[in-house]
Amino acid sequence: MMEEKMKMKKSLSALLLFLALMAGAAVLTVGAAGLAAGEDQEKFEKTLPLSAAGRFSLKNTNGIVIVSTWTRSEVEIKAVKIAKRRKEDLDRVKIEVTASGDAVAVDTIYDWSLFRDIRVDVNYEIKVPEGVRLENVRSTNGDVEITGRYGEASAGTTNGDIKLETTSGRCTAHTTNGDVHVVNAKGPIDAGTTNGSIHIDVRAFEAGIMARTTNGSITLKISGDLNAVLKAHSTNGHIQTDFPITIKGLIQSRKTVEGTLGSGGPEINLRTTNGSITLSR
Repeated sequence: MMEEKMKMKKSLSALLLFLALMAGAAVLTVGAAGLAAGEDQEKFEKTLPLSAAGRFSLKNTNGIVIVSTWTRSEVEIKAVKIAKRRKEDLDRVKIEVTASGDAVAVDTIYDWSLFRDIRVDVNYEIKVPEGVRLENVRSTNGDVEITGRYGEASAGTTNGDIKLETTSGRCTAHTTNGDVHVVNAKGPIDAGTTNGSIHIDVRAFEAGIMARTTNGSITLKISGDLNAVLKAHSTNGHIQTDFPITIKGLIQSRKTVEGTLGSGGPEINLRTTNGSITLSR
C-alpha cells in the first residue's frame, strides 16, 4: 500500500512538473513574440535652437503627436518609428527636420515607390519654448495633444482625437473622425469635427468661441460670469444653458437660440446637426 502511494506521488509530481514546463514555454513564447515586436522600432532624437518668438510645424501620417512647452530656447524632437509588419519598413519612413531662420518644421515621409503597404507608426513627443507659434501640427491617423502657452496653436487630424490644454493665444483644432477637447484655454477658440463631440472647458471667458460638428454634441463649460453674444443651432437636438439669456428677435426655438449673455461681449457660435448643445457653469 505504501509503495502504491509513493508511485502515485511520483506520478502526480511528474504531471505537475510537465504542466509547469508547458506553462513556462507558453510564457516564453509570448514574451519572445513581444520582444520581437519591441525590436521592430527605431528611435529618433534631435534638438535645435528656437526662440520663444519662433514658429514650429509638424506633419505626421500614422501615429500620435504630443507637444508641450518648456523654458529652454530650443526645440526637442523625440520620435519612435514602429514597424507593424516588416522590420525593413522602418527604412522606408524618414523624419525630415528643416530649420530656416527662426522656424523649425518636421515632416514624416513615406517612400511609396516600392511598397504601397508600409505599416509604420511614428509617435512624436515634442517640447518647444513657451510663446512659440504652432502653425500646423497634424496627423492623419492618430491623436494630437497640445499643452502649454503659445502665441497660437493650430492642430489637426483626420482619424483621431484632439486635446488642447492650458493653451494661450488663438487655438484651432479640427478633426474628421474624433472628439475635440479644449481645457482651460485663453484666447479665441475654433473647434470642429464631423463625426465626434466637442468639449470646451474654460475658467474665464475672454475671447470668441466657434464650435461646429455634424454628428456629435457640443458642451461648453465656463466658470464665473459670462458676458457674450450667443448664436447656437442644433438641427436634430436641443439647446440647454445654465446662463440667463436676453433673447434677440423672435426666431427662437429649442433648436435655435440667439441672444446676449450678461452684458454682451465676444461671440460664441455653436452649431451641430445631429446632437445637442449644452452651456454649463
